[in-house]
Amino acid sequence: MHEYIDLHFCFRSLTTGTTMIDIGGDGGVPFAFHGLHNGATLKKIGVAVGGWQIKAVRAELTDGRVGTFGRSGTFHKEFTFSPSERITELSLWGNGVGTRLGGIRFWTSSGNKFEAYMNDWGLKTEYSIDVGSGVCLGLEGRFGHDIDKMGFRFINAIQSSVLTDMTYPSLAVYTPQVNKEYIKSLEYKNGTTAEEEDKFTYSRSVTKSTTWSTTNKFETTFSLTVTAGIPNVAEVSAGFSLTEGAEQTSSMTKEETITESDEVTVTVKPGKTVKVEASVGRAVIELPYSATLKITCLNGSELQFQTTGNYNGVAYTAVTVESTESTYVKKIE
Repeated sequence: MHEYIDLHFCFRSLTTGTTMIDIGGDGGVPFAFHGLHNGATLKKIGVAVGGWQIKAVRAELTDGRVGTFGRSGTFHKEFTFSPSERITELSLWGNGVGTRLGGIRFWTSSGNKFEAYMNDWGLKTEYSIDVGSGVCLGLEGRFGHDIDKMGFRFINAIQSSVLTDMTYPSLAVYTPQVNKEYIKSLEYKNGTTAEEEDKFTYSRSVTKSTTWSTTNKFETTFSLTVTAGIPNVAEVSAGFSLTEGAEQTSSMTKEETITESDEVTVTVKPGKTVKVEASVGRAVIELPYSATLKITCLNGSELQFQTTGNYNGVAYTAVTVESTESTYVKKIE
């Protein structure tokens, strides 16, 4: 008897950027359990086997959803993916008579192997499945009492993935806590009857840092870049506020050391002392954001997910140079 198979190619298109092949029969009812709408990926899979079929599958996604398909009280084989772990090879088998899924085997990027097979009937034709990028969004197929048919939905091979269209909803009302850091302080004294001029020079080096994290932890699955404006600290009449800088592209975590130096002319009147201080304000910024995760695949297809997350950064104000004048008092020895 020849095995009947149903190879179902889905969504290999410019709009979805995914690929899926399912193996088995046409009984039962359809199911689709994946993160195609929000970017969640397969976190854990459990499989129950019978003598001539895969009886049930339980899956957990990274957004917390759990789904069970088929009927079984015991899941004989389970596998949990570690962050950034992908499927590198996948094979599926039917049960040999075209009515059920019969076997699953995959290897991962961490060198792990998972396999679950029907335990009475021998395996026949092995179907090697295209895994695309190896990022599995979840499972699809048909089920009743057993798993009639099933496949794994993968994102196609990825060219780039970027967080874009970023907004910070609370930026306008956020009040940063700014701590003053002194760079240099000097006193200039004039005990003569003529005005004097001196030069006050300063130099400073500060390290700015920016980190974006996503609520669904996409950064553990994808190699992400960010195209966004970076929040900056600005001094206003009422204190300090945030402004959004020009849009730029960077990694999810970035540090930048900036060195600045300048010279200021200090005028000291006769019989006066002028104290000059240079300082800068340092603020730790924590802001929620919303953005679009845009994945471009090597074949030109695209996927887009709406996502949220948090921005954490260390920012600095411009250098402030302040002078205070007082009466010069000559020290008597």
